[in-house]
Amino acid sequence: MDRRTTLLAGLSAIGAAVALSNAAEAEDKNPELKKVHDLLKAHDDAMTKHDLNGVMATFAPKAALMGTGPGELWTTPEQIKEAYKHFFEGFDKGQQDFTYHQRQGDLGTDMGYLFTSGEIKGKKGGKAFAFPINISITVTKVGGAWKIAGMHFSNLVSDGAK
Repeated sequence: MDRRTTLLAGLSAIGAAVALSNAAEAEDKNPELKKVHDLLKAHDDAMTKHDLNGVMATFAPKAALMGTGPGELWTTPEQIKEAYKHFFEGFDKGQQDFTYHQRQGDLGTDMGYLFTSGEIKGKKGGKAFAFPINISITVTKVGGAWKIAGMHFSNLVSDGAK
């Protein structure tokens, strides 16, 4: 490894440590944010299981979902359900794993946000795939519990990962 590569690797490690430290510090200031992390995990777990009712239980009644491409905006529960039925076709049931490397969020008394960056690994037809993903959610309190009011995801997927 040459000096430049070593320096870049060191700077990357420092940057990752600072980002993780900042995320941990934000959580320490607002422990309620853990409930929002748990909400996103409940969403991801339900999605992995192809559990449409479980996915929908994480959304507020007037939620909206936005994808990566043109026209990927779903604004009614019926549209969101149809979108997830399509998403479920992209991976085998129980064969998807979400890993988040960075998280940043904040909450007020009844609204907040969470930004995440990571990757999804899974299998379709027994063939493994992986791709990076960014997810942002806006959350609101519904009946005293945090629910997703808005979700936006962006991902880079190669042609082979469909």
